[in-house]
Amino acid sequence: MANEARPSNQRPVTEADVYEAVRQFILAYGLPGYPLANIYQGWQNRAALPTVNEYAVMSILWMQQHGTAVEFFTAPDPDESQPGQLMVKALTEIVVQVDFCSEDDTARARADRLSVVARSSLGVMHFNDYGLSSLYADNVRDLSFVGGESQFVRRYAATLHLSTNNGVTADFDYFNKVQMERLENIDVHHLPKPKEG
Repeated sequence: MANEARPSNQRPVTEADVYEAVRQFILAYGLPGYPLANIYQGWQNRAALPTVNEYAVMSILWMQQHGTAVEFFTAPDPDESQPGQLMVKALTEIVVQVDFCSEDDTARARADRLSVVARSSLGVMHFNDYGLSSLYADNVRDLSFVGGESQFVRRYAATLHLSTNNGVTADFDYFNKVQMERLENIDVHHLPKPKEG
């Protein structure tokens, strides 16, 4: 298997891109037969959960830039009077929590499977197709709660750590030749004045 570097994106990765990548990841690895209609995006207004406790909710918790931005400069033919191109890129970590709910142990199994696959080459290859890298996943957490019918709902969360390199490219003036009339050695031609006294 070839080594693949982190993707370099000309178009910034949007929240919609992240949610689509995670939705497809759940469908592929969250256990067979998981219905697409029962995968919800978190933090949405006017959205009701299904009447049965068999669903997943994916929520972007935060995004964080790591390190200093990196700059790449490319110059056209020096005989042409075109500006160069400066690309500024930064590595951004995107943390996504996926909550699985069910009436039985299926929620834990789904969260556990997602966490395991996210830590493998399968996870890396899946997210690479969406301009993302799969860094790692946290340990699965039990967040079970009492539902509207005063019954326990099994809820387990898998937290995925993804990353992307977002960048901006801009014109950048430069020069590669300097016309000089005189070059002076400062130590020879500009000696300090002697002290008086």
